[in-house]
Amino acid sequence: MTVSSLSNSAYRNLARGDQRIRFNVEDFGYIAAYPEGQIRLFSESAGPSLELGYPLEEMRQHLLEELEVRQNFHLNTPLYVWIELTRRCNLTCPHCYIEGGLARSNEMPTDEIIRLLHEMAVMGVWAVVLTGGEPTLHPDFGELVNYARSLGLLVGIATNGMFLSERLLDSLPRKGVIISVSLDNLHVMDHPEGNFKVATEGILRSQKMGFLTNIMTNTNRKDIDHLHGFIDWAKDHGVSVRAIPFSPIGRGGLNRELENTPDDVQQAAECWIKEMEWEHEYHAKWGLCAGTIFDYGLTLGYLTRRCSSGRSICYLSSDGTIYPCTSCAGEKILSPGNVKGKNFADFWRSDWEIRHYSWDNFKSTCEGCVINRPEYHCSSRCPAMSYARHRQYFKCGASDFEILSTVVRTAMLKQSHLSAYEHYIERGLVANVGDERA
Repeated sequence: MTVSSLSNSAYRNLARGDQRIRFNVEDFGYIAAYPEGQIRLFSESAGPSLELGYPLEEMRQHLLEELEVRQNFHLNTPLYVWIELTRRCNLTCPHCYIEGGLARSNEMPTDEIIRLLHEMAVMGVWAVVLTGGEPTLHPDFGELVNYARSLGLLVGIATNGMFLSERLLDSLPRKGVIISVSLDNLHVMDHPEGNFKVATEGILRSQKMGFLTNIMTNTNRKDIDHLHGFIDWAKDHGVSVRAIPFSPIGRGGLNRELENTPDDVQQAAECWIKEMEWEHEYHAKWGLCAGTIFDYGLTLGYLTRRCSSGRSICYLSSDGTIYPCTSCAGEKILSPGNVKGKNFADFWRSDWEIRHYSWDNFKSTCEGCVINRPEYHCSSRCPAMSYARHRQYFKCGASDFEILSTVVRTAMLKQSHLSAYEHYIERGLVANVGDERA
């Protein structure tokens, strides 16, 4: 079976709904996602069984045992694509990676976004996250969400929550859509009760109308004392949580005083453990969604010793420029070009500069670092974070806070009921990494 015929077969299956196995052909065999949320790599022998929808417990003999990682390793199809509908936003938050506020001067028309969504679905993309700016300010926001779901794409909506009216929500499909609302005490808004009231009201309204919901929060100097409260509220109301540290990406580079310090490590680590435990419980209940797919990209990055940017994920700017990830988009680096008027599959499968980079490029930088050991998951071997801090691609992308946090969090994780490597390593799979291979 050829790549193109399998992609078309997968596309035909989209009409069957989300209770199916999503799978794509890859150079090593197959990558497949089960509706319960498990994502696995399989050998070439798995094809017929995947087509017939065999459950995971009957697929053990087809699990990939070794993965050869060549220099420009990437999946033939991205699993997850951020699509910036517009950079227009009613807020100008100090940590916005994309510097939202004014729309770009040459943003793509709706029919171009529709074309790209269609090509992504035919290609076999599993999930898209519609973001901005503020995506709900796009005049055809509802149409685009509905169209993406009609193609079978799982949809995430990244919003500040201020425009989640009943009328808007009622126009959107419920199944396969998760609404993620920012809540981090950094929004600038004229509201007497601030971001918490606006964001939580939007979340509860979305839940009431049948949507999965998520809190996106940013760990920073202004909200460090509120993180426990955010997570407790989320657990009490059945909302997932995704927290990331403040970074000097985009507008964040102008507001570095918001970055956490080592004094915040213990409190942030305790919140992170609480978040991980709740996320594990939440995803076990709700199964495959944009969040579980993103997490698998982190797993694949750890396994292959190179980040997932441009390898299993990418970012589409509202002017059509492609970036490997949100961080590269924020720093405006490592773009392989503009996809307007081009076939998305051909564009993805072209040669991207970032795919020639790996952890090996950081070898001299990381030598002697306390977290440069197998038991630690360091996400700061990152060209974009290095560029934001040093204007070079292969310096350390971590702050003192992040280095110490990694040590403390790992120690706490080993004491929790979660496996220390559960979120990072696919067990039983060995990566044969060799950058010298063609």
